[in-house]
Amino acid sequence: MKNTITRNRHFTSLFILMTILGIAVSGQSQSQYESGMQQAFGLWSDAKPIQASALFERIALAEKDNWIPYYYAANTLITASFATKEASTVNELLKKAESFIATGHALSPENSELTTLEGTMYTGYVAMDPATYGMKYSNKIINLHSKAIDLDPKNPRAQLNKIEFDMGTARFFGNDMAAFCPLIKGTKPLFENQKKSIPFYPSYGVDRIGSMLQQCNCN
Repeated sequence: MKNTITRNRHFTSLFILMTILGIAVSGQSQSQYESGMQQAFGLWSDAKPIQASALFERIALAEKDNWIPYYYAANTLITASFATKEASTVNELLKKAESFIATGHALSPENSELTTLEGTMYTGYVAMDPATYGMKYSNKIINLHSKAIDLDPKNPRAQLNKIEFDMGTARFFGNDMAAFCPLIKGTKPLFENQKKSIPFYPSYGVDRIGSMLQQCNCN
């Protein structure tokens, strides 16, 4: 399980790039919100996740009813947590991320994107210390990703996050990975058919398909 989970440390730059490329902003001029979000993504792409999260938080406080800045304020911290083994740092990052996710849920209940992100947050604890947190959080992680799929079956991030965690579990127990190949490939049309007109709505993740297929030795 640990080897699969720790891949999160290596896809951060691709994740940010895909997020930025996936942004859909209408109109010729940027609003203050759009400009601020672009600046926050810029900080993130410059490997400044703490500063990026702080800016996303400021934007969220100004937007009040918008869950999306809270989503990214949490996501920057979650991805940063995979880049360190220091328990106190991981705990600090994930506790802050948890508070952002909770606020996002309050603004947008039953939100598939926030729910699967919450599952990834708990995966951060497992990646830090599998022996301590594997048994404690595995069922919770699976249930969160499953709930996210129930809330939106067409959400490719929810689908892929659950598959990836299940892969880690299968590898940990020495099970055959080939069964995951069609499941991974089945997420590609979901990425291709994403149609959200909301600016900055999450649209990243398609780049993970190739690396996951390699892990399963898929043809």
